[in-house]
Amino acid sequence: MKKRSYHNVMLAVVAVLALPALADDETLDDLLTNAKPAATKPAEVTGPTTAPDALGTMKPRTPAGARIGLVTLSDKTGFEGRVWTTLDTPFRVWQEDLKSYRDVALGLVKDIHVVVLSRKMEDDWRWLKEGSDVKIFSGKKYPNVELEYTFTLLNGQVITGPVVAPVYVYDGNKTRTLALYKKYKGKLDETLENVVFIESIKLSTPEVVTTAAEKRTRKLPLLD
Repeated sequence: MKKRSYHNVMLAVVAVLALPALADDETLDDLLTNAKPAATKPAEVTGPTTAPDALGTMKPRTPAGARIGLVTLSDKTGFEGRVWTTLDTPFRVWQEDLKSYRDVALGLVKDIHVVVLSRKMEDDWRWLKEGSDVKIFSGKKYPNVELEYTFTLLNGQVITGPVVAPVYVYDGNKTRTLALYKKYKGKLDETLENVVFIESIKLSTPEVVTTAAEKRTRKLPLLD
């Protein structure tokens, strides 16, 4: 008698536990039956328009004062892109006639051209031994070039003199580090043709200068 009562109780418990599940199934069926079609299409998944950068890479940034220009080397190699020098540092040009330096900001420069003062092969002399005041010729030569540069400014002013300064060029893919030199000493057994230096730098007119010039230009009325 006790076994039958226990069996009946267990059946009742199972029936009660099953009721929510049946209700959930009926609710889900009702939602699916009464669901209306969407008025718009789902957004399509599209791939990136450009290839992603390699992991851990960073695109180089050019400084705000960089200028668009063309740097040409003495071997006629040209690099076109954004050009700049040390940030907030002008070109310091020695003016022999004034016996003083002239600071020239990159933003004022129209173009720069090299002036070759001398270009020759030098004998390589070395001390006979440490502490000796006697030099001996090694039998080798090296190229030696002396340079100065002519700066033409946006206002037409021309300044010429030796200068030492780094020049950076970013062509959109790579940043190249070049330099303006006063003297360039090559390596032993190199020739003068092996010595490559900046021959010219041609810069575009800064946008701010162009805008200012346009504002200063008046439009005159047409005459009959």
